[in-house]
Amino acid sequence: MDHLHDINSTTVRTDDGIPGPPASPPPSIPQTPLPPSEAAWLGRDWRFTMLRGSMRLLSRVAPPLAVDLFQRTWFTPPRVRPRGDALRWLARGEPMAFRVHGHAVRAWSWGKGPTVLLVHGWGGHAGHLHAIGQALCERGLRVVAYDAPAHGQSGPSRLGARRVTLVEIADALRIVAAGAGPLHGLVAHSGGCTAAALALRGGWTGPRRMALVAPFALPSQAVAPFGRAIGASDAVTARFSARVQAWLGRPWTEFDMTGLPASRTPPPSLVVHDAGDREVPAAHGRALAGAWPGARWLETAGLGHRRLLRDPAVVARVADFIAGGDRPRRWRPSDARDELDRLFDPHGSTPG
Repeated sequence: MDHLHDINSTTVRTDDGIPGPPASPPPSIPQTPLPPSEAAWLGRDWRFTMLRGSMRLLSRVAPPLAVDLFQRTWFTPPRVRPRGDALRWLARGEPMAFRVHGHAVRAWSWGKGPTVLLVHGWGGHAGHLHAIGQALCERGLRVVAYDAPAHGQSGPSRLGARRVTLVEIADALRIVAAGAGPLHGLVAHSGGCTAAALALRGGWTGPRRMALVAPFALPSQAVAPFGRAIGASDAVTARFSARVQAWLGRPWTEFDMTGLPASRTPPPSLVVHDAGDREVPAAHGRALAGAWPGARWLETAGLGHRRLLRDPAVVARVADFIAGGDRPRRWRPSDARDELDRLFDPHGSTPG
């Protein structure tokens, strides 16, 4: 049964099985078409105006150059530096170091107990989930967070400069998880959710429980709206889409989180999304919650794409969900061997 709660002026809608009076079976989560993308993470300053103008011009006079510009824009995350509480949270963490495809990846750990991995979103950093991390530590859990390749304090990706793919972010997730020990839980935001699903699709063991906040669940449906937002013609967008599929050797639909249950059963999951999210429409989260068996759904209002990461009601619900699962036995070094063996298998994908 759906319940509505007004907490700190934030409307939270959830179907997570809170006891209530007997009623009819819970209604299905509404599946609504994706609204037009606003590419809100690109900002609305002079740089965005120049991008749109350049893309429109190149789409008409030099389509191959327009495709190149589209590809650079798609694979270049914005740079956001930690400030305030996030910076102080990182300063209290115990530094950890990893190498992914030959480049340094920075990570930190806090607390003791079963391990929960925090995975930031596209253009984010390890400090973005500091409020959730602190709440998990208060519940007796150990928290590990990392800066993805080409993000934060980590080094570049295999593409160099500031560009990176979600495939490489998923590789980093698996390597950090293997070094941190078996995971009791995982909390991911936005594109970090996509990377976690890619890792699971690729054979990663995964955590016992997952909380997915504002998940970028349907990349295949985001390409065309993104192209319109940055001023690309339909023909340029189609050429970009075909080029990327050939380059990565997989169709766009393989990035869609909704397809994971066809290959394996996802772990118990909580999906959280804000109804007014301008960067990743809430339809992504609704589609994911409807596709993953047993997933719990929590919808907020008025928090957007990032404020829900520090909203007290959301933080408490996520931390309670992750901490509420069965605690694993104490970790032993040998527990990581199977995952590490897969990572370094000469016949599989190896970190460079």
